[in-house]
Amino acid sequence: MERIPVGARVGSICTGSFVLAAAGLLAGRRATTHWKSCDELRTLYPEIGVDPDVLYTDDRGVLTSAGGAAGIDLCLHMIRSDHGADVANTVARRTVVPPHREGGQASAVRTPSTSRRPPASGPSASSPWTPPRTST
Repeated sequence: MERIPVGARVGSICTGSFVLAAAGLLAGRRATTHWKSCDELRTLYPEIGVDPDVLYTDDRGVLTSAGGAAGIDLCLHMIRSDHGADVANTVARRTVVPPHREGGQASAVRTPSTSRRPPASGPSASSPWTPPRTST
């Protein structure tokens, strides 16, 4: 395995932070991972400042994200850092995601949802995706 060049940026998405931790790249740094794994990361690697309340971290060129969707936030942060807000906003618009989300992982933890669905409209409201079976 080749060494990572000095000054290179390294990142992980979701539980990929465990790979960075095992490689020693997170020691003495602030990092995050999926909320269900934060306690495990903290227990296995007490030298890491695990932050369970953020979507992503950027600590001196080593970046981690909380989960899959937070990985998109992390990538937009990297684009914003390298190319500016206008480019990041264009990428966000083209990929149909918000350019920046406020808040942290707490919004993903056991949020109750309603069982009610919005009323259907249009062609799919009256016909199923697949035609009904007919006997021959």
